[in-house]
Amino acid sequence: MPDIILAMASGAAGAISITMGVATALVGVMVAVALLPPLVTFGHLLGAGFLVEAEGALLLFLINLICVNLSGVVVFLAQGIRPRTWWEAEKARRSTWTAIGMWTILLIILVLAVLILQETL
Repeated sequence: MPDIILAMASGAAGAISITMGVATALVGVMVAVALLPPLVTFGHLLGAGFLVEAEGALLLFLINLICVNLSGVVVFLAQGIRPRTWWEAEKARRSTWTAIGMWTILLIILVLAVLILQETL
């Protein structure tokens, strides 16, 4: 659970930084905090032949990736980011809710996969 909160906060910070015009600083921190540690751990464990442990690190990376995307979409929605032209508004609204639904479903599936993996260890 703390990993999900960290990834959501990182994604929100990255999305806010993009809308505020300081994208390079906070987006780099977002990647360094939420995405790189589990991905590097996955690579090290996979290279060392620890396949089960590598699977856990890969699941954490995927969960963090989904959380970053989900929180980014929610932040953009909360900030009222809209298309520039009115005829794109309906398509953008549908796409936003589709993205939120898709990321939420994927997050639930991966959290369940982590719980199942923990029970087998």
